[in-house]
Amino acid sequence: MGKCRRIIWGMVIGMALLGQTAAAQQVVVDGMGTDKESALRDASRNAVEQIVGTMVDSKTLVSNAVVALDTIYTKSQGFVTNQEILSQDERDGMVHVRARIDVNTNPDSQLMSNLNMIMSLNDPRIAVIVLKQNGQGQVTGHDTIAESALNDRLLSLGFTHVIDANIVSSLENAQLLNQIYNGSSGITSLGQSLGADYVVLGRTRAQSQGISLPDGKGGYEPTLLKTGNATLSAKIIKFDTGDIVGTFTSTAKGVENSEEMAEQKAIQQVSDEAAKKLEEKFRHFSSIAEAAVRMEVYTNDYGAVQQLVQDLRALPVVQNVYLREHQNGKAILSIETTERPDTLVQLLQRQTNLGLFIASVTANNIKLSVSR
Repeated sequence: MGKCRRIIWGMVIGMALLGQTAAAQQVVVDGMGTDKESALRDASRNAVEQIVGTMVDSKTLVSNAVVALDTIYTKSQGFVTNQEILSQDERDGMVHVRARIDVNTNPDSQLMSNLNMIMSLNDPRIAVIVLKQNGQGQVTGHDTIAESALNDRLLSLGFTHVIDANIVSSLENAQLLNQIYNGSSGITSLGQSLGADYVVLGRTRAQSQGISLPDGKGGYEPTLLKTGNATLSAKIIKFDTGDIVGTFTSTAKGVENSEEMAEQKAIQQVSDEAAKKLEEKFRHFSSIAEAAVRMEVYTNDYGAVQQLVQDLRALPVVQNVYLREHQNGKAILSIETTERPDTLVQLLQRQTNLGLFIASVTANNIKLSVSR
């Protein structure tokens, strides 16, 4: 029943958002550049920045989310549906335009979809580590082709805290990383060393062989071509809990004139496919985060916050609890549950020995003070 109520609430909120974000929003902005085209591109960026900034500031999407939006702004041209120059002049060797710009703010548009995802996850710090295995399954080091493909995908979506590949490549103990991948302890120290919220830990393996074609006599004749077969398997690990929150596997082939080139082509192909699956996983994480109950906890006692997290996790109706931030006497918790916030509060009051003062309970938010 609780799940049904949450679905209904989701529909109501979705309809409200739809009403606030029409299919396109129109703004009049200025832009400048060395020519008309560059000035118009500058105006497009300004339009997207103005509209997205308004949405963030008005808390239409996620309140108190701090997101670096430069990556989204640099892709502003792709979010513009129409441009109309209202005036144009040249000053000091630069072209200045005033333009009417239409920005696609449909909830299903790429702009809104990516913005929702990044803000729902609070623009997490993500580290990508992909190990290369030889034909015998031995780890030989990092697979930089795969790491680059996955990093590029995350950056293209607008994530701004993707750990620099040079920092990741400094982790030279491939055998230790392989042990972590296989389930041994060490993920906590790995996450701390990288400063990551999520660690994407994967392995690639490629093999190649010659290609033979029918010779017309009932047999096969070898050709000069080689085929490569590659597999990329990955785990996504949430650092604060050490839990594996997602897994995926991709396979691909490549054909070239040498075994080495065929394997490299297969690795590139499988990396591109894996990048798509990685995006799907983070979009899924975002949908879970959007469905979570947000709890604002007011206390200077960090021990009380930790106890509250433990008590919440002990409730059968709670799947997980994430501590998003704790500063200036305020902690933000994200609670994965199908129960309504008011029911959650009642269950928590029976579970905990902490002193709770409930300030407010809304459709997806709880504000309270806590003491020991």
